[in-house]
Amino acid sequence: MGGDDEMELIKDLPEGLRRDIKRYLCLELIKKVPLFHNLDDLILDNICDRVKPLIFSKDEKIIREGDPVHRMVFIVRGHIKSSQNLSKGMVATSVLEPGGFLGDELLSWCLRRPFIDRLPASSAEFVSIESTEAFGLDAKHLRYITDHFRYKFANERLKRTARYYSSNWRTWAAVNIQFAWRRYMTRTRGPVTPVTDNGGTERRLRQYAAMFMSIRPHDHLE
Repeated sequence: MGGDDEMELIKDLPEGLRRDIKRYLCLELIKKVPLFHNLDDLILDNICDRVKPLIFSKDEKIIREGDPVHRMVFIVRGHIKSSQNLSKGMVATSVLEPGGFLGDELLSWCLRRPFIDRLPASSAEFVSIESTEAFGLDAKHLRYITDHFRYKFANERLKRTARYYSSNWRTWAAVNIQFAWRRYMTRTRGPVTPVTDNGGTERRLRQYAAMFMSIRPHDHLE
C-alpha cells in the first residue's frame, strides 16, 4: 500500500469488487500489526473496509500534544518519534517502529462506559523521523468495530498486547524504570552519602515518583 493511488484507481468499481481489492491490498499489512494478530477474519474484513492509506513526509508533525485524537495510526514502514512533556521542563521521548501505533487514547475512549462523545486529547506529540507509510482508522470507524465486536476487545491477550505496544504505556514504564534505578542507586550509595543530604534526596525521589505515577495511562482495559 503506497498511498492514495490504489484507492483512487478502484473508487469507481462495483462495491463488492472494490471491497475484495481493498482487502487484498490491506489485509497482509493489517496482519503485521501486533494488535490485530489474534482477531478473526470477520473483524479484519471490517477493518480493511474502513482503513485509509497514509504517507507522512520526513519531519511532518502528525499530531500535537493536547490536540483531539481523530484516528489511530498504524505504522507499516518508517519511524515516528513521540515526545511527551512531564513537568519542570522534562520531556520523555520514544521511537515507534513498524507494527507500532499511535492514537491509542481512542481505544480507551471507545471502551469507556458510560461513553463520552468528546474526543480524547493526545498525550504526546508525534513527528515522523523519515518518510513513513501507515494506515489510519478514524474514530467513528474504530468505535463501530469495538461496539460490534466488544467480546474480542475484552480479550485478555488483546489487552496485554495493546498495553505492550502503546506509546503511552511505554513512556510510563520507561520513566518508572528510571525512577526505580535512581532510587536503587541512592539506597546502595546510602552509607557514603552525608546524613544531611539523605532527607533532601529522598524527598526529591518521592516527588519524582508522584510525578511519574501521575502520567499512568487510563485505558479502561481493566
